[in-house]
Amino acid sequence: MDIEITRPKQYQDKIRDYHLIVDGNKVAKIKPNSKSTITIPDDAVYIQAKVDWCTSPKFSVQDIQSSKVTIQNTFGGNLLKAIFLPVYYITFGKGRYLIIKSVI
Repeated sequence: MDIEITRPKQYQDKIRDYHLIVDGNKVAKIKPNSKSTITIPDDAVYIQAKVDWCTSPKFSVQDIQSSKVTIQNTFGGNLLKAIFLPVYYITFGKGRYLIIKSVI
């Protein structure tokens, strides 16, 4: 199965690559402000994004609509979160630092 992954331009993490994990295995590097098409196995159960020690929650492959997903950090342009919550997201919230969304 081919999926198109979009990583929008964001100030946080602009010099760090994200890694795409499929069923526990790293399969691709996702550069900042990029679009790429990645082939994942047809029997894949979940995908996950990772940067350093922070990750996204597991995202079921069955939930992908139209073979397009967006991966971004939790701040996503929200200035208040970017100012007040970074310490939370790199410590206790490290499993929710990144977000994977299916694009319709």
